[in-house]
Amino acid sequence: MNGTSGDVFSEYLVKSRLTGKNYAFIALAALLGLIITAAIFMFVPSLMMIAVLAWLGVYFVVKMQKTEYEYTFTSGDLDIDQLSGDMKRKRKLEISGETIEVVAPEKSDALAGFAHGNYKVFDFSSHNPSSKNRYVIVASVKNERVKVIFEPNEKMIDNMWKYAPSKVKRV
Repeated sequence: MNGTSGDVFSEYLVKSRLTGKNYAFIALAALLGLIITAAIFMFVPSLMMIAVLAWLGVYFVVKMQKTEYEYTFTSGDLDIDQLSGDMKRKRKLEISGETIEVVAPEKSDALAGFAHGNYKVFDFSSHNPSSKNRYVIVASVKNERVKVIFEPNEKMIDNMWKYAPSKVKRV
């Protein structure tokens, strides 16, 4: 959407699937909750409030495993925030439009020249292997070359193309 000042703006939210690491945290938290509850029940039943607090902790560990990524594109700059458990927001990456070398679909030939090299890779996608909307950004962030995997919607790709048509490769 173009504002009155000529700025290009779009944002998009992607829900990330749970990974094996997430499931391991959930299982470990539940196991710990069971052990604490059993120990208190067997040895000191008068301290059941501690067991309730342990299960409250388990609830928060499970809730924090839900991860979403919010992409905000404003006049060439892309900000990526991570939302955890619907209650915590953290800025993960800021990419300036001037430092972007290419934005292209993940399987695109446009990325062939960037296949080899020393890149730090960030995956801010849904982790869904069947997703057809995965894009890669090659850029410099804080004097470091990065590859960023993300899943923007069509509107965001259109706005990125409007800002830098030579850098954005569409499907």
